[in-house]
Amino acid sequence: MKKQIASILLFISSLALSHGQATKGTPFPDPTAFGVTGALPATKGKVVLYDFWASWCGPCRQAFPSYETLYQKYKDRGFLVIGVGTDKKPADSAKFLEGLKTTFPVILDHSQKLVARVQPKAMPTAYLVGKNGVIMDVHTGFRGKKTIEALEAQLEAALK
Repeated sequence: MKKQIASILLFISSLALSHGQATKGTPFPDPTAFGVTGALPATKGKVVLYDFWASWCGPCRQAFPSYETLYQKYKDRGFLVIGVGTDKKPADSAKFLEGLKTTFPVILDHSQKLVARVQPKAMPTAYLVGKNGVIMDVHTGFRGKKTIEALEAQLEAALK
């Protein structure tokens, strides 16, 4: 009975993602299927934070150094941060990234196909995805220390 319920829930959540916004409890789509540019590392079996950002977004710029700190702290335990640039113009993305000293991978969605599939409600929006590829939580906006503390608590639990 439990297996049947789990199968039904997985089916319903996959339908929700295929027909709308990426939400907690649904599988995160494979970015490579949407024509993004940039090197995407293997994510299978890792906890991944997909950070959707735009060049015009002030909080996006504030989030990058904090996400870099998280990445450095947890990367050896199986954590990845992947920045997802959503600007249509490559020059806008390049200007945003100038001077940012980040080592986590960044992919660019100039075609906006991944953005259309995921449908983040605001910029920035960060999707914390578990080792199983399912969205654990969605962090809309960036609230500095409050966002980082919430993410750290979730990472400590997810990386055990």
